[in-house]
Amino acid sequence: MALSRGQIVDAALAILHEYGLASLSMRQLAKALGVQPGALYWHVKNKHDLLAAVADRLLAPVVTRWSRESGGVPSAQTRQIVLDLRLALLSVRDGAEIVSLAQALEVRPLPATRVLRDALGRELDERRAEWGARALTHYLLGAVAEEQNYAELTRAGLVPVGTSSPYSDEAFVFGVDAILHGLTSPAVVRQEEPAPGPFPR
Repeated sequence: MALSRGQIVDAALAILHEYGLASLSMRQLAKALGVQPGALYWHVKNKHDLLAAVADRLLAPVVTRWSRESGGVPSAQTRQIVLDLRLALLSVRDGAEIVSLAQALEVRPLPATRVLRDALGRELDERRAEWGARALTHYLLGAVAEEQNYAELTRAGLVPVGTSSPYSDEAFVFGVDAILHGLTSPAVVRQEEPAPGPFPR
């Protein structure tokens, strides 16, 4: 059977689930698929392209769902999008790190950021919706990466036995709500256009 990009992403996800990002190499992936490493490059340009494909696969269900749903209270919808993205990232080891790398390598924002921007755009002007989506994305990726790093340390036996995890759904939601409260406060929504500064327009 001919090798496909989808099969390669499936095999990459299997390696990630079992061993994490540190064990995902093109050589290891080829071995898992029973092919020569060169065969992979007909379907993925390099490891960066592979990580982007994995990131797309991880977040695709959330992006697809929220690209179709636009009703309801905008802030509540945005909140749920972030919570759904967190669950998607937590579904695979090093999920946040993979998506962070893909985000850094992409010239344009990932589809997940676009979905957040569109939801915020129902309450904010275009620029603030863009900035707000970025702020939520940074919080999401940072918080989940920290949580997943802690899980890896625990798995490796480097966290003292009996130590309670500082990470919880409630703590994460508190951060999301704090950001959304700031973004959608009347003072921010009515604020005049900010003066040009060092940040990209």
